[in-house]
Amino acid sequence: MINFLDKLIPLVLGHFVADFAIQTDTVALNKCPKNKSSISWVWWMTGHVSIHGLIVYFLTGSSLIALLEALLHFYIDYLKCIGKFNLLVDQILHISCTVSYTHLTLPTKA
Repeated sequence: MINFLDKLIPLVLGHFVADFAIQTDTVALNKCPKNKSSISWVWWMTGHVSIHGLIVYFLTGSSLIALLEALLHFYIDYLKCIGKFNLLVDQILHISCTVSYTHLTLPTKA
């Protein structure tokens, strides 16, 4: 049976790959409403959170959890963009979501 850490660690690693390795400076800047681009910030943000949703889907097999990740990631990043909190709080919130998904996708004991 898959244990908690076997699920959690790939989700956390996937989060950091999507938030730091894959996300370019252009995306990081243009996904925020205050930065003006020829493409609306909503599209930049949607592209970014879609990557997160796909990673969660590939690792959990749940389209519902993937959609939840995309929606929550959008909201958390939006709040960071408008200055409600800093990068550290942003990452704590994202990892807290990841811990929740791990609990939601673990098999129940019979």
